[in-house]
Amino acid sequence: MPTWIIEPRDPLIARDGRPFGPDPGARARSLSFPFPSTVTGGARKLYGLSADGVFDTAKVNDVLKMGVRGPLLAMLRDDGSFQEWLLPAPADALLLRAEAASADPRRLQLVPLQLPDGSVCAMPRGGEPYLVGPRRIVNEKPLGAPPRFWYWSALLTWLEKPADGPCSLQELGIGGLLMESRTHVAIEPTTQTAEEGRLFQTSGLEFTGPERKRLALIIESGHEFPHWSGGLAPLGGERRLVAWRQIKQDFPACPPEVRQQIIKDRACRVILLTPAHFTQGYRPTWLLEARHGVQPTLQAAAIARPQVVSGWDLNIGKPKPTRRLAPAGSVYFLTLTASDDEVIQRWIDAIWMQNISDAPQDRLDGFGLAALGVWNGNPVKMEVSS
Repeated sequence: MPTWIIEPRDPLIARDGRPFGPDPGARARSLSFPFPSTVTGGARKLYGLSADGVFDTAKVNDVLKMGVRGPLLAMLRDDGSFQEWLLPAPADALLLRAEAASADPRRLQLVPLQLPDGSVCAMPRGGEPYLVGPRRIVNEKPLGAPPRFWYWSALLTWLEKPADGPCSLQELGIGGLLMESRTHVAIEPTTQTAEEGRLFQTSGLEFTGPERKRLALIIESGHEFPHWSGGLAPLGGERRLVAWRQIKQDFPACPPEVRQQIIKDRACRVILLTPAHFTQGYRPTWLLEARHGVQPTLQAAAIARPQVVSGWDLNIGKPKPTRRLAPAGSVYFLTLTASDDEVIQRWIDAIWMQNISDAPQDRLDGFGLAALGVWNGNPVKMEVSS
């Protein structure tokens, strides 16, 4: 599948849905990272262009069937070539404040916990998910602003061998995209002067990393674009310009160590790299269906607050329904029932770097891109203080 780098020329506005009109003092606010539907919509517009550069409305149904994977954040070299992936921080990693100002923070893995005998919990029992928390009692407080995106090298280690211990924030990842605010003024057409009181503000995402490193979005599209080979095109709110260019860079492959350990343990973690939409809220349906001879069972989940997404359906001229999403970084702990190793191999290939949302259209739209990590399948006995 074609892989595209999308590098904003100006701060990108991924609108958060709050009203933005011509009233004085209006503000167009951006989300901290664009939803897959925002970038997928931009890609489908380019896919549907005719030879004269105009969108072909007769291709609407074909355009909607084009699948997209991503967007993922990436760091670029000074010449614009790909350097490294920056992926959402997994929700099962807890960073704690260091006791000394000069020391590195401590990282703990959150795992499924088996309740002590005689304990009372509001969670239902009998096949329902375990609670998720640290293996032992923790006295330190969580780090106030942990990195929101991890370098692929750091995430790869966490997928293969998650371990508690100190970690360097500089080697772990970056805090997120910078938010830049701009104040604008309305111009009187006849005099070309500012109109009294007609100020408005926009906030957009600045794709610049540490040490002024270039950042960009990367997607994989299901088809080649017949009449678009790259260049500048508008994307997101205010039609800010972004540069599209095709590169030869595949999404990361499943590490052999992860694959072999999943086969051995008959269990795994599923980590969301883009937000996912599930019809039952936090609980996936499509992911838990028997597939390729493997029956997954949900044992636990580590999920942050849900995100809310809506939008405008240009095809029917109406707003899309508001939906609650499991955010990127969410982790699902699964056990796998399978007859032999070969069927688990096929199941891994069907899930790794694929979209796992419940509805087919949501999967085509890029919601629920997933990676896999190791887990031994056994809950840990919860410690209690006397």
